[in-house]
Amino acid sequence: MRNPLRRALLERRLSLGTWIQIGHPAVAEILARAGFDWVCVDLEHGAIDLETMTNLFRALDGFDCVPVARLPLNDPIWIHRTLDAGARGLIIPMVKTPDEADAAVREAKYPPRGVRGFGYSRANMHGRDFESAIAEANDEIAMIMQIEHKDSIPNLDAICRVDGVDGLFIGPMDLSGSMGVTGQMSHPDVVRALDTYRDACARHEKPAGMHIVRPTPENVKESIDKGYTLIALGVDAVFLDAGAAAAMKAAGKG
Repeated sequence: MRNPLRRALLERRLSLGTWIQIGHPAVAEILARAGFDWVCVDLEHGAIDLETMTNLFRALDGFDCVPVARLPLNDPIWIHRTLDAGARGLIIPMVKTPDEADAAVREAKYPPRGVRGFGYSRANMHGRDFESAIAEANDEIAMIMQIEHKDSIPNLDAICRVDGVDGLFIGPMDLSGSMGVTGQMSHPDVVRALDTYRDACARHEKPAGMHIVRPTPENVKESIDKGYTLIALGVDAVFLDAGAAAAMKAAGKG
């Protein structure tokens, strides 16, 4: 297996990535050069289209950094086109049921496991590597289901059992919103749901993922101690904002 992210997921080893919402290749290069294991292009909340995403992937290819995309929705067209553009990992948003998880996996896998269509694309060097790429793709693409709604919680065991689901990724803000307690991460219902999420991941030997938007030594250590092994650290826009604020503070203007 040549995809280090999928290998880390299957072995439940710590993998550290980050989030990109600014669609410029220079941003991707800076983040990859920093040493992250993977960089996730946010197609749900970032203002990034397919062509821009492809150029971000091209930038990441110059580094030892896996290109990942968080899709705007669990949709066959987005899955197919993102993989064809060169994504080596997908984060599928708002997965509530095992059927939804299975549908995403089927669209991402070539037959016989799935229904992904064959065609020349950037993922196979526009046909130059066609046969080898399609032979390896089913083992190389990392499939991660995002859990971000209260209706997902009772179905966690079934979602984990879906063949081809390599890991889960929690969306605590949307989860809390679906419970009517938006942003209240210490609310008993949210805490209980997060505990259930981690327990299900551990029970089925699936990596538990989360996003620490504003990482500190303390909250990173706490997350690792709780068993999270797929961790996104920060967001490009937050890094820019924090750096700018720190510079102004250093100049006595913050």
